[in-house]
Formats: sequence, structure tokens, C-alpha cells
Amino acid sequence: MRHRIIQFEGRRFSVKLDDVVWRSLEELAAAAGLRLNRLVAQVARDADATGVTAALRRFCLEQALARATRLEDALQARALSAGPASIALFVEACPAPALVVAQDHRILRVNAAARQWMRAEDAGLVGQSFEHLFQVRSTPPLDSILEQFGRGVAAVFPARLVSVRPGRVIVASASLCPAAVTGPDDFSFLVLVDTFAAR
Repeated sequence: MRHRIIQFEGRRFSVKLDDVVWRSLEELAAAAGLRLNRLVAQVARDADATGVTAALRRFCLEQALARATRLEDALQARALSAGPASIALFVEACPAPALVVAQDHRILRVNAAARQWMRAEDAGLVGQSFEHLFQVRSTPPLDSILEQFGRGVAAVFPARLVSVRPGRVIVASASLCPAAVTGPDDFSFLVLVDTFAAR
């Protein structure tokens, strides 16, 4: 605990606070472009019957909580904007067939290699059910893999894709991995196809 006498505009404040509170007040004053005595006087002016010391502690706590909320919001905004953009760029740059699939099995994005490999237009694939186009054989089963992705498990699972199309059977090895995960009911996953193993 440190005791300080703070003076501002003819008023004198006798304040005893922990070092961490003093440091916080000094940082807040600097960030606001104020001298410490002016900040203390502003907080003291709004203090209720609990006193100046309690008001200063409460002010520091409120400011710390507000800052934590702003940082959390900024981090979430960055994750949401950078994540999918990075995934889209990765998928487009991938030389092998690659698909981004939502947790509800809808195809969200398909790269040029996948369109060529499947001999389909983008419009015919995006929005379609991944399981409608492919049978997925994997250990563990696809639903179990997706449940793990929803829990935030970052892993790669091997799978076998089988698709029967008019006059054509597609069989290929693939890797399944999480793409963008914001929660158990809001995530997407990547399907990276190994065309060398396709027939």
C-alpha cells in the first residue's frame, strides 16, 4: 500500500492504494493525456458516499473490464475476418482438389482443381450436401470426426471418398481437417483430395 497526497484545483486528496492500483491509475491518466492529479480529481468528483479510495479502485476495475471486453471483441473480429479469408486463399491456391464443408455438410467452397476433377461447375457443387455427392469411409466415422472438430480438436483424419456419377465412379483418398471453428455448431472443415490415389 502506498499513501499519496494529491492536489488539484485547490482540493487535496489523501489516498492510500495498492501499488497495482496506482500503476493502473498512472497508465489510465497517460492514455487519456491527463496528469494523475487531474484524473484522481475527476473520479473523486463523481465519488459517492463510499469515498475516494473506493471510487478509484472501482474506476480502475471498470476500465480494466472495459479494456478486456474491447480486446476480446477485437480478437474475435480478427479471428472471424482473418480465418475464413485465409482458408479461402489456401483452398484457391491448393493444387490438389480441395473443398470447404460446413458442419451441416453443405459445400461452401470448391477450388478449380476439385471442379476439374469432378467435372462439375462451381454452381453445381456449392450448396450441395457433401454426403449427397460422396460416401465417406473413415475411422472414426464422419459424424464422430465432426463432433471432435466442433469441440476444437485440431487433427487430420484420413478418409476414403466414393462417388457414383452417371457413367463414372470416383474413388479417392482424402484428408479431413478443421478449417474455421467458432463453436460446436459453427465450424467448417477442409477436404483435401489425393488425386494420385484416385481411380
